[in-house]
Amino acid sequence: MTKIKDAPKPDEVVKATATSAPDVTPNVTEEAPPSYAKIGVTPMAVCDRLRIIDAETGDLIEKVIEADADKGLVVRYLVEDGALVRDDNRFKTIEETRAIRIEWRTGKQKDSF
Repeated sequence: MTKIKDAPKPDEVVKATATSAPDVTPNVTEEAPPSYAKIGVTPMAVCDRLRIIDAETGDLIEKVIEADADKGLVVRYLVEDGALVRDDNRFKTIEETRAIRIEWRTGKQKDSF
């Protein structure tokens, strides 16, 4: 016989998971931005505050998966007409070598990740 249990209340789940995560929120006024960031490696609290900028044009690079300013490497999702492009069951990615800057997002600027 299977017994159905009530799921924990959302507030309890959030409290249990939030207390176990270390505080990695960067102090953008005192710390220099990292020269490397990658989804799944760099904490999302850091990625959420980063902007990847094309050094030649000054344009924001969006949908970034990985950025290395020292190597000039950007891996990002391919976007057409504002939507991610799929190849069967995966999203297409682009790996580019170009001069980039990694900056802290300030105010209401859009982040790159």
